[in-house]
Parts: sequence; structure tokens; C-alpha cells
Amino acid sequence: MACLVRVRSLGLQVLCALVVVACKDDGDEGDDDGADTGTTSGTGDGTTGTTTDGGATSSVDETTESGDDGPQGECILWNEGECGEGQKCMPWSLNADRIPDQIQCCPAMENPDVEGDPCTITDYDGSCLDTCIEGTMCVLDDIETLGGQCRRFCQPGGSDCGNDQTCKTFFELLPAVPNVPLCMDQCDPLLVDCALPTWLCIPDSPTQAGQSGFICVSPPPQPPRSALEPCALANDCGKGLVCLTADRVPDCAGNACCTPYCDLNDGPEVCQAVHPDLSCVDWMAPDPKWDHVGACAIPD
Repeated sequence: MACLVRVRSLGLQVLCALVVVACKDDGDEGDDDGADTGTTSGTGDGTTGTTTDGGATSSVDETTESGDDGPQGECILWNEGECGEGQKCMPWSLNADRIPDQIQCCPAMENPDVEGDPCTITDYDGSCLDTCIEGTMCVLDDIETLGGQCRRFCQPGGSDCGNDQTCKTFFELLPAVPNVPLCMDQCDPLLVDCALPTWLCIPDSPTQAGQSGFICVSPPPQPPRSALEPCALANDCGKGLVCLTADRVPDCAGNACCTPYCDLNDGPEVCQAVHPDLSCVDWMAPDPKWDHVGACAIPD
């Protein structure tokens, strides 16, 4: 059961949950929502973007934040060597819902895959058993094969990710759920230039204050939504699209719908080709690098 949270962002509200945002429902197995992104964005003039006043926003789970600075459990994800030989620190979930119940030491595989390599999860997504080297975990890409890519754990607020990466904390909007911070590749939402062709480019934070840009996340298990179709999570929409709350998308048949990103330097016909009521609204990302990025939305 996916959680839906609304966060104000630059005047726009968008439905956004990153790399894996879903509601924890004890006893409800097999509910995999893809990458948990717990991300919201806002745009300056009523478009989409990270949460800020006066712009577009993404749809996000607006639950109470846990207030934890990092994961809780018997070990710390980004501190290698804590679990001893043949083990590694991992998030673990009792059910196949990808939402961790705790952080614990789990068996490590021999001849492991390294960061950025293809990997495989054993048993079910959330089992804490994968083929990745210590200090990394397998982020699911294919629900049927349990295949994915090894991503490195990072210390929130630290500098242990690469220059073209962002330390993204997943599950930060779900109370009583351990946080899982991972180094995720940055991307351009207008180009969707992720290294893995199936991955999506979404805002990297559920709040304007925390946003620095956009990151690549794995797609959900179901087919991606098209423009103007309903969505619930940040990674529900197809490439080049963002999930915005229904008040910003015309004729939206749900709580939120997908709509294209747009370049503020282009003419209005880009968004009007999707729907005549749409305009390219400033995303108002705090990083000047994204001053040209907007989203097709109903202006304020």
C-alpha cells in the first residue's frame, strides 16, 4: 500500500516518493513500489519542483519525519567492518515490501559485485541478502529477476559520494522506519541521462530546503504512467515526466498526475501541445544549474 504525502513546494504540490516510498503495512507482503524516493519538488511560479514557496511541487508522503539523523539498529550502514568477517550491515524487512524493519548484520557473499555493477537479491526484495560488496546494497531494477545495481551507503550530510552523486536518504518520511542513505547518480530531468536506460530522473529531496537537484532512481514494477495519467509516487511517471498534485494538472483523474518537465527557454507551445491549459512553470530549484528547468503545469 503506497503512502501519499503532499508537500508544498514553490506554490506547486507534487506527488513524489524516491527511490522507495511506501506505507508500512504489517502482514501485507509483496507490495513493492519500486524505488523509494520520498521526494518532493517545487517550482517558482506554480510549476513542479522541490518544496519551496511559489513554484511547482512534487507529490510526496507528508507524514511526520522520524527525526532520526540516520539508520538505527545493531550496526551503522556506512561504517564498514562493524559486523565482522563474512558479514555486512544491511537494512532488513520481514515482508517483501522493501521497507526496512531494522538495520542488522547479514551474511555477505563471496566474490561480491562492486558499486555500480549489476547485482542480484536473494529470496525477496528486503531480505538483506544480495551479491553486493560490503558498504553497498543492491537497488532493485527488475522485480521478476530480483536484479539491480549496487549502490554505496553514505553518511547523510557527509562527503563520501562522488562529484556527480547525491547522498539520498530513503524512507525519511516514514515514522519508525530506519533511514537508508545511498549514493545516487545525479541527472538532468530534461535529458534523463541516467546510465541505466530504464532508470528515471526525479527530484532528490522531499523538501525545497533539502533539494540540490535531481537523481536517477529505479522504475516501479508496473508500467510507467504517461502524461496526464494518475500517479502516486515520484517514480510512477515515465521518462521526462514528474508527478504533480491534481490542482496543477488539468483533467487529472486522481490525487496527482504525470506532466512533462520543460525548458523555460522554449516557447509555450511545448506544454500546450500536451494540454492547452498548461504553461512551463519555473521549478525554482535552489541550485542555479537548474534555473532553466520547469514543469508543465497550471499557473498559480
